[in-house]
Amino acid sequence: MIVFLVMALSQRGQTYLWHWMGAMGASMAGSFIMMGVPPETLPSVPVTIVVYWLYSASLVLSWTGFRSFFGRPVDIGLGVFLCALPGLLYPAMLLAGLSNRLALAAVFACCLIVAVLAFYETVRRTAGTARLWSQYIEAVAFGFYALVFVLSIGMLLGTDRPIASAESARASLILDQVAGVFVYFGYVAMAAERANRNLVRIAETDPLTGLYNRRGLQEALRHRYVPSGDMPAGLLIADIDHFKSINDRHGHESGDLVLIAFANRMRGVLRASDIITRWGGEEFLVVLPGVTRQELAVIAESLRASVAEQPFPLRAGSLAVTVSIGIATVNLGDGDFEQATQRADAALYGAKTGGRNRVCFGPARASSQGAQARRGEEILADLHAAWQVGENASAA
Repeated sequence: MIVFLVMALSQRGQTYLWHWMGAMGASMAGSFIMMGVPPETLPSVPVTIVVYWLYSASLVLSWTGFRSFFGRPVDIGLGVFLCALPGLLYPAMLLAGLSNRLALAAVFACCLIVAVLAFYETVRRTAGTARLWSQYIEAVAFGFYALVFVLSIGMLLGTDRPIASAESARASLILDQVAGVFVYFGYVAMAAERANRNLVRIAETDPLTGLYNRRGLQEALRHRYVPSGDMPAGLLIADIDHFKSINDRHGHESGDLVLIAFANRMRGVLRASDIITRWGGEEFLVVLPGVTRQELAVIAESLRASVAEQPFPLRAGSLAVTVSIGIATVNLGDGDFEQATQRADAALYGAKTGGRNRVCFGPARASSQGAQARRGEEILADLHAAWQVGENASAA
């Protein structure tokens, strides 16, 4: 409780910590009350009602804590109903003349429902995020709770064993403590694991555009590709033309909006498998795995045309923007990445000095590839000419 109180006070916006701390407090209070009841006797009905409310509150707060942790909506009314139901159902069934066994089985059925809901939240996949390893700890714990409730219902309805005994009380206490270790350490592990992932994401992501930064690119390449074998890919370096003038004339806020819009434009044109990186300032680098030289030229020209044809929205109105692109081919398996980056950068310089708003191929890696380089330039010339024809037709 002290550990969670410190965590909750230091992270006041994380409501799931308060839910989980409440779950621990309710379970602890219920255990303290039961410790005062002799194991050979049944507690009185009022004590039983309070204990059932506390234990059901512990399960419900665990469930709502999971929903809050994963950013899912929490239905307060449903939570209160599930908390109150066991404590209300038990005396109502006794007053109706039903047996104590049947009333207890109904209480355990209510708890089983909440345990299953909590189990479901731990195994349910959240769109756009990877599962945490610590989720499986909670899945095991609440799956175990659900199994215990099922077995308890079966014993109540299918056997004539005494409801209260020293052995059963001791066994219940041990089982609850073992499961509690998994549950409460699992809470801490989930919070810590997600915090660590967030730190890694922050370290590898450009905060303005949400794209990879240089470190993120290195990690993405390291995880997706082994440093051996034949892995052909394309490399694209794009630089927004006259970006300094945009900042000078429209302000840095408008410059940031252009960068964000350009990043979104790249996401729309490029493939999901392409690794897009903010290389620095107004420069962006993209690794396109598995593309041929001709495909790389087509994709780069599509990106250039998409930027030139659609002005970028700013607060003061739309702004026409163009981009210069340098491209090169690379084999990710032979350690050629740095050299390919230099070739693409040299091609970008050629696009800038050649008039901007164009795509240029980088120099070939070897003299034997001179024909391929010339063919690449021919492809780009044909694509650019086709785009100009389309623009002239639209103007006419």
